[in-house]
Amino acid sequence: MVETDFRLAMRRLAATVTILTLEDQGRPMGMAATAVCSLSIDPPSILACINQAARLHPLLVGADRFGLNILADDQDDIVRRFSDPRFRKTRFDDVDWHFESGDVPVIAGSQASLVCARSEVLQHASHSIVIGEVISANVCTDIRPLLYVDGGFARHVRADS
Repeated sequence: MVETDFRLAMRRLAATVTILTLEDQGRPMGMAATAVCSLSIDPPSILACINQAARLHPLLVGADRFGLNILADDQDDIVRRFSDPRFRKTRFDDVDWHFESGDVPVIAGSQASLVCARSEVLQHASHSIVIGEVISANVCTDIRPLLYVDGGFARHVRADS
C-alpha cells in the first residue's frame, strides 16, 4: 500500500527534464533524468540520482566530468530520443550539440548547460547519487523549462502573468 501511494505521490512532483551527458572514447553519451537538483552554492554543486540498472550508470559514476542539460519546453523530442532504447546508439544524431570544456557534450538550445566535475558518489538502494561540482554554466535568458509531471510533459506558466 505504501509503495502504491508513494508512486502516486511522486507523479505529482513536477520535475525539470534534464539530459546528463558525458564522453566515452570520443563519443557523446547521454540519458534523460528528472531526479536532479541543486545541492550547494558554495561550492556550486548539483546532485543526480541514477538507477544502477541504467546502461549509462557505470560510465557516469566513473566519469571525471559530466554535463547537465536543462531542457527547454520545445525540446521534448530530444528527451524522447534519450529515453528510447531504440535510439541508444544514435541519440546525438539530429541533435544540435557540441563539446564544452574539451570533452563534455552539451545540447544547444537548452535552458542551461552545466559542466560538472564528479566529486562524490553515494549508494542508496537501487540508485547512486552523483554529486558534481559545477565548473562552468551557460544560461539562456528566456525561462521556458520542460517539465515532467504525472507521466507526461508540461510547460511552465508563471502564476503572476
